[in-house]
Amino acid sequence: MIMTTPLKLSVILLILFTGGILGVQTASAGGPLPDSACRTCHADKQEELTLPSGETLPLHVPMEALNQSPHSPDNQITCTGCHRPRAHYQFPHQPVQVETRRQFAQQVSERCQSCHTPHSPLHKSDTPNPEFPACAECHGSHQIDRPADILNSMPANCLSCHTGRTEKWAVDLIRPRVGLGQPAEGYVGSSRCFGCHDKKYAAWQDTLHANMIQNPNNKPGVIVGNFNILDPDLTFGRDDVAYTIGSKWKQRYLTQSEDGNFYVLPAQWNVATAEWVPYNADTWQDKEWRQSCGGCHVTGLNTKTWGFVEFGIGCEACHGPGEAHADDPKNVKPFKEVDDQVCGACHSRGTSPDGLAFPATYRPGDSLTDHFTFTTDDSAVWPDGSAKKHHQQYMDWQSDSRMPQSETTACVSCHSPHSNGIGQTQLKAPLNQLCQNCHFDKQAIIKHTPYHDKATGKRDFLCTDCHMPKMATSAVPYDIHNHSFTQPNPQASLEHGGAEAMPNACNTCHTRPGEGPEWAAQTIEYVQRTIVSNASAPAFGPGPTPTSPPPPTPISSAGQYPVPDTQFEAWGWLRALIFLGVAAIIAGLVYLIFRSIQSRRAANV
Repeated sequence: MIMTTPLKLSVILLILFTGGILGVQTASAGGPLPDSACRTCHADKQEELTLPSGETLPLHVPMEALNQSPHSPDNQITCTGCHRPRAHYQFPHQPVQVETRRQFAQQVSERCQSCHTPHSPLHKSDTPNPEFPACAECHGSHQIDRPADILNSMPANCLSCHTGRTEKWAVDLIRPRVGLGQPAEGYVGSSRCFGCHDKKYAAWQDTLHANMIQNPNNKPGVIVGNFNILDPDLTFGRDDVAYTIGSKWKQRYLTQSEDGNFYVLPAQWNVATAEWVPYNADTWQDKEWRQSCGGCHVTGLNTKTWGFVEFGIGCEACHGPGEAHADDPKNVKPFKEVDDQVCGACHSRGTSPDGLAFPATYRPGDSLTDHFTFTTDDSAVWPDGSAKKHHQQYMDWQSDSRMPQSETTACVSCHSPHSNGIGQTQLKAPLNQLCQNCHFDKQAIIKHTPYHDKATGKRDFLCTDCHMPKMATSAVPYDIHNHSFTQPNPQASLEHGGAEAMPNACNTCHTRPGEGPEWAAQTIEYVQRTIVSNASAPAFGPGPTPTSPPPPTPISSAGQYPVPDTQFEAWGWLRALIFLGVAAIIAGLVYLIFRSIQSRRAANV
C-alpha cells in the first residue's frame, strides 16, 4: 500500500499528538512508548539547532545508548520527564529560551534534582559559582553511565576542565573502593558517600583507616618491605603479594589463592628495625584471612558468603550500613553519635559468640558487649588488666580508668577520624598540647614534675611518658601506648611481682640500681603528700599509696627529695639577708676610705 503525502502527514501528526497527550503514561504491553513522538523525530534527525551565541546543539539522540542507560523506558523515565515544562517541548516546539550551550545544560540539570539528591563532589561552594559544572556536563544527557561504568567515561569529562591534570589523577580521584562478592545487607561502600560528603571523604582517603589494605599493583609505592635482600625469614617474593596490610609499625602481606581465599604470608616487615621477622610461619596456610582477621580490616563483611563491600575501614564501619540513608537521606539518618564502642569494636581483643576474633554482628549503636567478650588471657593483658598487645586500646580505656565516666572525653577528643592528623595515630594536635587543652592549670603541671627540672634540659618530656607509657607490643616490644590512664602506678608492680611482671611508667626510664618500684612508689607518695596535697585534684594517677615503704636510696641521677615550696621561699629570704650583709660591709669600707682621704686632705692643708 502506497501512502499519499496528505496521509503521511496525518499519521505523523497523529503520532505527535498522541505522544504529547500520553507522554506521562506507561506504555502498555506491545503498545507505543509514551515518548514515541520524541523518538520518531530525534532518532535519525541530523540537523543542529543554532543558539543565539552561535553555538549549536545536535538534535540527534542515540536511541541505543539511551535505551541502555539508567534513563531507559524500562525505568519508566520519559523524554518529557527531564525536558520540562512539558508544553514547551511539545510539537511544534517553542523558541529556545537560552543563549548558550552552558545555559541549556544548567537548565536541563535543574530537572535532575527532582529525582536525585543534590550533590556535586568537590564542586561545592558556600556561594554560587557559575564556573562549576552542571549535572549534564559531567554525566551527560542521553548517554548516561551506570555507577559501575563511570570510571571508564568520567576521567575524560574531568580533564575537559582540569586541563593541567592527568588521566591517572582523575581515575584515582573517582575510582570506587574495591570490595569482593556479596557484602552484608545494607552496605553500599564509601564511594556512595562521596556525592554528598565530599570534603570528609576526600580527607578520609588519606587516613590510616582508608589505607589499611592497599593493592600494590595499582600503587607500587605502598610496599615498604625490602624484597631485595636475602633473609631466611623471607620465603616469598614480591609477585606473591596481592595486598598490603598496614605500613606504620609493621607491614604484612596478603596473597590470594586460586579458589579466591586470602592468606597472610609467613613474614612481616618491622618498620622500626627495618627487618623481616616470621609471622605464623608454620601455620599461615591454615588461617583464611577473612575468617580470622577480616572483620576489622574490611567493611561490610558477610560471614555467610565472606564477601565485603570494600577493603579497609570505610564510612559504614563507623556509621553503620548506608544503603537506606543514601536512598532517602532526608528521612533516614546514619549513626553519628560519638560512641567509643564503635572504636572498641576493632580496638579490642576477644571472641564473638560465633567464635570469631571480631564482633561480626555488631553495628554502630549496639552495645558492644552483647556481641563480643574481651579476653583476659595472660598473653594479651598485664596483671592489672592493661594491654600487652596491640589493638586493645578500648580494653585499656574500660579497665580501671576514669575516662568512661567522662561526658566530654572520647577517642575522637584526641584522634581525628576524618583526616590524617599528626603523627602515626592521627592526633588532632601535638601530644602535650592535646593534654593541656583540658589540663590547663600550668601551676599544677609545674608542681607535679619537681624531679625533672634538670632532666628537661637533656630531653623533651611528654605527658604520655608518665601517664601513657608504651607497654603494649605491635611490631617490636613496647611500641604502643597504654590507654588506661592509671599510670604512673609503681604500686601495681609491687603487687604483681616487680617491674618485669607488671611494668610501670617510672621504671621504663629509671632503671639504675636502687630505682625500683619501691623507690618510685615512695617518691610519688612524698610528692603527693608534701607538694600537691593542697591541689584540688590529684596530679598523678590513682595508684594505691604504698604501706611503710623502706627509705629510698639517694641516687644522683634521680635527685634527692625535692625541697617543699615553703623551704624554697626560706632560702630566698636567707639569700636576701646575705646579700644585704655583704652590701653593708662594702658600704662601710667605702665610707672608711672616704674618711681617710678627707683626713689626709685636712692635714696637708
